[in-house]
Amino acid sequence: MTIPGSPHRAWIEIDHVAIRTNLEVIRRSAREAQVIGVVKANAYGHGAVAVARTLVASGVERLAVATVDEAVELRAARVEVPILVLWGIGPAEASIVTERALEPIVYDEGAIEVLEAAGDRDGVRIGVHLKVDSGLGRQGAAPDDAVALATRIARSRHLRLVGTMSHLALPGEDDAYTEVQVLRLARVLDAIRSAGVDPGLVHVSASGGLLAGAVTFADAVRPGLALYGLQPGWAADREAGLVPALSLRARALRIFDLPAGEAIGYGLRFRAARDTRIATLGIGYGDGWPRVHANNGWALVHGRRAPLVGAVSMDGLTVDLDGIDGVTYGDEFVLIGEQDGARITADAVAAERRTINYEVTTALRERLPRLHRGVD
Repeated sequence: MTIPGSPHRAWIEIDHVAIRTNLEVIRRSAREAQVIGVVKANAYGHGAVAVARTLVASGVERLAVATVDEAVELRAARVEVPILVLWGIGPAEASIVTERALEPIVYDEGAIEVLEAAGDRDGVRIGVHLKVDSGLGRQGAAPDDAVALATRIARSRHLRLVGTMSHLALPGEDDAYTEVQVLRLARVLDAIRSAGVDPGLVHVSASGGLLAGAVTFADAVRPGLALYGLQPGWAADREAGLVPALSLRARALRIFDLPAGEAIGYGLRFRAARDTRIATLGIGYGDGWPRVHANNGWALVHGRRAPLVGAVSMDGLTVDLDGIDGVTYGDEFVLIGEQDGARITADAVAAERRTINYEVTTALRERLPRLHRGVD
């Protein structure tokens, strides 16, 4: 079936006006702190290059990614601001760090040695961020080791200490533990300064810490989720002024009548109790819409909720149109987003999957075209 008015059977729309609005909200909360915009995992599913360009055009001072490959994509798109790589690098990636002028994290002697060798070989001085494990426990130098590492970096001819950072485990959920983490980092910073070393840009809070107001002495914040208008689960009911930027839409590939007693889909997991009108949408787990939505979830059409029924296949799913008259091949179905005053949020979808909103948007795959609206 040809889809009227759209070259796509299913697509994502990204509202860049919303992203700019969210950045303004973040800046008000962060006050004078620098913003390091986190665009890892394809900007949480929103499209890393397009989002990065909007953030930079809106004055964001730095970007952050998880991997060297993500940073290379941005550099290839001529994104020139400093890029922080949030996860440790290996020896094979050091030459890319120097070539692309990236800012990796370091937290042990091994990483320092690798980067010093790369800087010496390529004739550059590499900016690094010292990561301190204040209690999250994944990556980072032990607080007792941090001063020695900072001192070594400061004395290096091939490295410079751009920043000192940590990451919070339970912001907004356990204030006592957050205070412990903040105190550990503050002591490390005092010791680094007492050793005559400038710790550089201090940054701790991601979106959760920012919303919780957890760290007031930092020089920068690292929002990710909040840039996209989403909030951590503990803050889901808080009115923060953020606007969701992503919607997921589709059109029907087939609209047909399913007689009472007949079943559809793999495993015949839905059987019609009465004569029922069904729409088949061209989106499935190959696009990042998982099989857990078998007989679980909703789509909006004509501003009304229609249940998802039957199994989700790799390339399609089915919707029960019972009670919603006049649906045509030209109508949009909304799986995430707003239509005629009705809304399905990423949080609601996450609840159906028993996961978090982060996973919902980052799971959306490249096969789904991203249409960027409101780009300057």
